[in-house]
Amino acid sequence: MAALAATVLVVLGIVDLSSLGDLVSRLVPIFVFVIAISIVVNVSAQVGLFEEVVSKLEKVAPRHRAVRPVVLWILLIILAVVVTVFLSLDTTAVMITALAVPLARRNKIPVIGVAFAVVWIANIASLPLPVSNLTNLLALGSDAFSGTVEYLSYAWKPALIAILIVIAATAIFTLYQAKVATNEETSTVMRSSDAQRRNPLLTTCAVVVAVLMPVLASPIPYWLSTSIAALIILASCTPRRKDLISVDLVPWNSLLLVTAISTVAALIHTTGVAGWLTGMTSASPASYIELASIAGAGGVAANLMNNIPAFLFLEPLVSTPASYIALLIGVNAAPIITPWASLATLLWHDQLRRAGVHIKWSTFMILGCILAPVVVLLPVAMMV
Repeated sequence: MAALAATVLVVLGIVDLSSLGDLVSRLVPIFVFVIAISIVVNVSAQVGLFEEVVSKLEKVAPRHRAVRPVVLWILLIILAVVVTVFLSLDTTAVMITALAVPLARRNKIPVIGVAFAVVWIANIASLPLPVSNLTNLLALGSDAFSGTVEYLSYAWKPALIAILIVIAATAIFTLYQAKVATNEETSTVMRSSDAQRRNPLLTTCAVVVAVLMPVLASPIPYWLSTSIAALIILASCTPRRKDLISVDLVPWNSLLLVTAISTVAALIHTTGVAGWLTGMTSASPASYIELASIAGAGGVAANLMNNIPAFLFLEPLVSTPASYIALLIGVNAAPIITPWASLATLLWHDQLRRAGVHIKWSTFMILGCILAPVVVLLPVAMMV
């Protein structure tokens, strides 16, 4: 439908064909990445890879009643950060939430504290690599960055401070929850079954994911590495578990949403609707005030409309690597106030609902209003 609308716009002369082609060339690699990484993650989840990871975490944790919850919380936070950075924030929202709730219940860790830790990390820690967030991939597809290496050279400092802030915030909130909340239930430590340990497909997925994660930080095109990983996993499923291969492995609704956004982006970039934005900043914004203004605008827009259209709408404001990173800080870290600001937040809330954990949106929004300015303004300060 979006493609048809774009075609009509081109025919009517509203959208320039060459500009539309440039935008499509930026979006196609992202589509390929989303399809491939979805296959890798969802097949891995079905064969029990993530349950196996949690089982390993529980096995290495000490048995001491006071120390065990602390160690498991630290390991869970590390896992959430790693998954967000290398496998995207949406993966964290779905997979880590599903694992974190039972892990918290079994080990006397405040469930509400862990739940907020996951959603905050998913959004705020999604800056380090292009693959961490679809908005980062859109930025990488612009003319501002020559590739992943240059992106990393500008993003690593603000990304690091954002991660440290969110870890500190989750620690404070979890400690608070430990004092005011009662533990819901406990159970025995989950152990992997012998059949699961002997599953060759589980081993294949584990090896593929372990190799893919560092490769995603390399100069190898992200869409190529994830495509190869997906093909290896699909080839492994074919002779053993054909039932795992289905159209449901890919979030087609999300892809259709991104496709629709491409039509809106074509209008934004070629009709001059957002041309008035270009005069709001200097040609090469570098001061803290200028970069913080860009980040703040991104955060406000993301909470009003969602982070992806917010990035596309405000992109005319930016042209340099530093300004792009500032915008990404705003649209990545700040969408923790309104429920619709980030798709990852909605996926997270749905997982909590399925697990019987109830969190009021009013609580989410109040805490987000407190944390969002901090995780936007301090990382921007690391850029000047």
